[in-house]
Amino acid sequence: MVDAMRLILDTDSGPDTVARLRALSRDLDVIDVSRDAAFDAETLSDPEVEILVGGRAPSDLAGVPSLRWLQVRSAGVDHMTADAPWRKGLLVTNAKGVYAIPMAEYVSGMVLRIHQPSAAWTVDQAAHRWRPFEKAPLAMVIRGKTAVVVGYGSIGREVARQLAALGLRIVAVKSRPEIREDRAFRFPGTGDPDGSIPDRIVGVTALAEVVATADIVVLTMPLTDASRHVVDARVLAAMPPHAWLINVSRGLLVDEAALLEALRSGRLAGAVLDVFEREPLPADDPLWDAPNVIVTPHVSGATLQFLDELIVENVRRYLGGEPLLNLIDPERGY
Repeated sequence: MVDAMRLILDTDSGPDTVARLRALSRDLDVIDVSRDAAFDAETLSDPEVEILVGGRAPSDLAGVPSLRWLQVRSAGVDHMTADAPWRKGLLVTNAKGVYAIPMAEYVSGMVLRIHQPSAAWTVDQAAHRWRPFEKAPLAMVIRGKTAVVVGYGSIGREVARQLAALGLRIVAVKSRPEIREDRAFRFPGTGDPDGSIPDRIVGVTALAEVVATADIVVLTMPLTDASRHVVDARVLAAMPPHAWLINVSRGLLVDEAALLEALRSGRLAGAVLDVFEREPLPADDPLWDAPNVIVTPHVSGATLQFLDELIVENVRRYLGGEPLLNLIDPERGY
């Protein structure tokens, strides 16, 4: 294929996806390296590759002079900001929307879990103990509670849709609250494309104000210089003592020292943490044993079930000269 457009696919996509990509054009040369243990995108040198689907860009773009577009398999791109490829002329698209469904299901499951006495039920079952109703621990009803969703992109909107279906009132916080529409990749019937679910959509400067009304605060905001430690001691102090914090985005959104102090002092009811300032979370980190903390190892979006659909759709758009989905804004860095 002398005149072919070369695409290197560095994901765990199956053979069906490779076949779908090849069917888009006879002039598309798809090279699947997902099972090549020796492949390293950072050291890639290939003068003919035009499209790269994977985790990051090559560190030396001189070795890939034909590279025009990088489709990353993650929603966040903070791992590339130190040497941002979008500042070097590359088109970069992320996987926004791909992980919205599983991450929202994780959040919904955790919201239900922390309001149910499931731990006590598990202990009773193991002991074969049937407590009389009047002595049994009771669940707390979540209908009517308020969830503040901090970051109202694809993930935040699907979180809002699912929690609203459970009867929670939604308040959304986003960097540009005047933009209600979501144009990112999403599956039909999911998310909140027109921004109609929240009772309020406010800017980040109002975060401390709105968390004062929260029963649940969910972090789905991308990590940038502006959002680092957006949840600091001041914001934590503004939250009611019965409120829970759920972070499924990036650990550096939270001042973990301030969070630990709030948990130990009882000023915060608890936290569900899937992401941390340091990952893997060190075995001696105090968050493992902090009161009312649920720790999971960055797994809330751990599925590639929906990534292939975005890849195929964006390649189709690229071949047809159409606008790509999830294009990174070089000025904002996400």
